Formats: sequence, structure tokens, C-alpha cells
Amino acid sequence: MSERMAAMFDGIAATYDKVNSIGSLGLDGYWRRRLVARLGQSGAMRVLDAACGTGVLSWMIFSKLKIKVIGLDISTKMLQRAEKRGESQKFSGETPIFIEGRAEELPFDDQSFDAVTIAFGIRNFENRAVALLEVYRVLKRGGSLSILEFATPRNPLWKFIFGIYFFHLLPLLGYVVSGKRNAYRYLPRSVGRFPQYEEFNKEILDVGFSDVGYKAYTGGVAVLYSAIKK
Repeated sequence: MSERMAAMFDGIAATYDKVNSIGSLGLDGYWRRRLVARLGQSGAMRVLDAACGTGVLSWMIFSKLKIKVIGLDISTKMLQRAEKRGESQKFSGETPIFIEGRAEELPFDDQSFDAVTIAFGIRNFENRAVALLEVYRVLKRGGSLSILEFATPRNPLWKFIFGIYFFHLLPLLGYVVSGKRNAYRYLPRSVGRFPQYEEFNKEILDVGFSDVGYKAYTGGVAVLYSAIKK
């Protein structure tokens, strides 16, 4: 499965950021900034950005917080775009490092990071339970986990409007911009299968994390889950 997933994201890497920005009406940047603001309060100095994709969050964390960031993803072409993202800008200090790898087999020592972030990627993991255990392993005691993910709004009217857009209009937009039909059909299906709100909180708790909670944004379209390693 991971090979197919990598191939799918390789195929949309060139237009991925454009579709995200247009498809979210620019809100994807706002949601990521909320995560970075919370991360900034944690005092973290070394962060793993798992499922980093094209490195949008990795570079945002680095540029705003000036801390060490390592991005990890299974897609070679996504990582190539992540590495190029900083070429046009002049940054001082050690810029983000990008590594190809799977969240289920993190290539890092125990207690290597002060924080782990995952933005809109955990629903694509081959084995979510194993990946969460790996995240727990590489976090230091007291380290934080922040996960941004899509969800289904709970308000009936907003849920109906969201459903029309997310399941019908967004896949069409993704196809028009990227030329890849299946990838953007996969997106709403993957969100529908993913556990949401309290259900996902329980998965995080079952791994051993404490202080597990979530905050919904834009009426529940996006949710920021947070937890601490005991």
C-alpha cells in the first residue's frame, strides 16, 4: 500500500500546493498557522514533521520559530519540492532537512524530538496504530504531538454544504488543475474513513499519550489534535 500511496502523491506533487490553496479557499495556511502558534508555546527546539509532503508546514515552523526541523515523507517528488521551497529565500541558521521514509518505521533514536507534527497526512498511513507508537517512541518525555486533519462538520446544514463541495466539487477541481482524477477521488473517501473527534482522541490515548484534546476550525472542516508524551 505504501508504494501505491507514494506513487499517487508523486503524480500530484507538481500541483499539490495549488490545489490545496484553491480548494481550501486559502484556509489551509490559517490552519497550519494555528498549529505553529501552539507549537511555539511548547518550547520545542527539535521537531519532526511527519508526512511533510512539499514541506509547507516544515518551512513555516522553521521560519516562524527558528528551530530545527526534520521533514519525513514517502513521496520522492514531494520531498524534492520541499527541498526547493527554500532556494528562493535567504534563511540564516540550519534549514529543514528532508528524509524519505515511512512513519511506521521512523529512522530515529528513542526520545529524539521535542515535538512531532503531522498535517493532513495521518489518514494516509498504512498502519496508523504502529505509526503512533513510533511517534511516541521518538518523542522525549513531555514532548508534544500536534496533528491537523480534515473532519466532517457536526452542524447538519454545514455538513450538507461541506459534503456537496468536498465529495463533488473538490475532486473535479483537483482533476482540472492536476489532470489526476483518482487522487482527488481518494481524498474525500479517506476523510470519510478516518476516525474523528473523540474517536481519534481515543486512539491517541491508547498509545499512552496524556492531555489529549482537539480544537475544531472552520466549523469542523479541520481539527487540530494535541497530546503530550507522559
